[in-house]
Amino acid sequence: MKESLSFRGSQLNQINTCFTIGYVLGQVPSNLSLHYVPPRVFFPGMMVLWAGLTMVTAAARRPGDVMAIRFFQGVAESTTFVGTHYILGSWYTERELGKRSGVFTASGLAGTMIGGFVQSGIYRSMNGLRGMEGWRWLFIVDGIITLPVAIYGFLLFPDTPRTTRAPYLSQAERDLAVARMEQQTQPAVVQSSAETETFTPHTSPSSGDHRRPGESTHHNNFNKPPHQPGPPPPLSPSSPSPSPSTSSPSPDHPIEPTSSTTSSQTQTQTQTPPAAAKTEASVSQTHPLSLPFLRSLFTSYHFPSFILLWILAGETESFSSNALLSLYLKSHPSNPDPSADNPTPAPRYSVAQLNNYPTGVPAVGIVSTLFFAFITDLYPRHRSVVGYFIGVIGILTPAMILAAEKGRFGDPSGDKATGVVMGMYYLAGSVYACQATFFAWANDAMTRDGKEAVFRGVVLAGMNLGSNAVNAWWSIVFYGAGMAPWFERGMWAMIATSLALAAWTGCLEWLERRARRKREKGVMEEKEERSRVRKDAELAVRDEKNAEV
Repeated sequence: MKESLSFRGSQLNQINTCFTIGYVLGQVPSNLSLHYVPPRVFFPGMMVLWAGLTMVTAAARRPGDVMAIRFFQGVAESTTFVGTHYILGSWYTERELGKRSGVFTASGLAGTMIGGFVQSGIYRSMNGLRGMEGWRWLFIVDGIITLPVAIYGFLLFPDTPRTTRAPYLSQAERDLAVARMEQQTQPAVVQSSAETETFTPHTSPSSGDHRRPGESTHHNNFNKPPHQPGPPPPLSPSSPSPSPSTSSPSPDHPIEPTSSTTSSQTQTQTQTPPAAAKTEASVSQTHPLSLPFLRSLFTSYHFPSFILLWILAGETESFSSNALLSLYLKSHPSNPDPSADNPTPAPRYSVAQLNNYPTGVPAVGIVSTLFFAFITDLYPRHRSVVGYFIGVIGILTPAMILAAEKGRFGDPSGDKATGVVMGMYYLAGSVYACQATFFAWANDAMTRDGKEAVFRGVVLAGMNLGSNAVNAWWSIVFYGAGMAPWFERGMWAMIATSLALAAWTGCLEWLERRARRKREKGVMEEKEERSRVRKDAELAVRDEKNAEV
């Protein structure tokens, strides 16, 4: 492609920059669009656009054509990563979300692993077919195989629990999906058995229940017979205080049922619970460009804190995302000087080795991602442990590579030093675990704090936007191809970034604990106020009865 289109200088890098610009600019608008256009339409629509642009690339005649196409491809692709995490966070509880996010991330890493082999096969078998170069066929095939996935999305993508029209979900299963997520917003405080068995057909996240939608359970109020309604939901701060006529009767002076009280009780049993009604109202009425929404966004700890977390975490992936192992092998210290008149011997690694050896990096990433996804689902309040793990890996791997450069393992071009460097680059692939875990962490934190769907969408988009905006220049400054094979500047940058990530992980843990304490304090104060109002009402009824006597 480079030779066919006569690329000069840094034009190949400029193509990647055009894609990044489109990807960054499309982050927030694309993810806000999910609140106006159904995801089952928007996602596949962007996929069709992406496929069309990919196939059009086969007709490019000059570098400028490819740059323009890649810009719009970046816009079309901008919603995929964050949008998928947003949808996952709309369906799964904190004990389920990590695994689903991990499978999604691992599938992308698997695609990276096998993509090179597929591309090589297409190029080898189709180069020159019908007079077209192999790289042009590659873009055509890539676009064609995308279209069936888009059709699948139009027909079967589930949207969110509140808006889904998926034909494979019954109404009971849809109601269950909504109720499960509403329960996630309830503060984790100690409650009596009567208060915890409320209106939602949901098993507490701490129970580790992984029932399929619609599967029955003995303590599910939706599964009780009609003559055994669950207890009425607790009052919310906005609910009116109970009047003496509707308060609980005293043991000595029971209140006679009246049409008023009967109507009130019936309404209590059938109406949407206060917490659910509040959540539903916020989802349906909140406008992302309104002043109240923006005030809520910028005054919460979620928006700046998780964006900074992902900026730092994104740069700890630099060894893998910038293909440093490939560049190290290609520019190995034992290779001859290419500027020499007769560079001998031949380069240490063949083209096949340069393509195959780096596939071990995403393989390590898959194992690490799935391992931490499953572990942190068992302990969802401790997803931060991945931040500390990455901090350790991000300090260890560059330190060992710097030591190899300085001859701590013998000749820097020798087998021992080479083995150490390759091992460290493989180990660095384990930092991919942060993708699934950190986005699950952000989803969990916002759901527990009762943040509406559009709030989650904006924060998740901001995380990816911030990371890509920094990475656009970070890679050039610290990991340029001309710095191979040792990337000394990048090694020190990795150590500093990893230290900062570990420190910020601790700060974010503290912010989350503070928000949880504040939330629990509010619930306890509400319970105390409800108890006080109930006692006052009972005393008023008792005094009224005594006065009648």
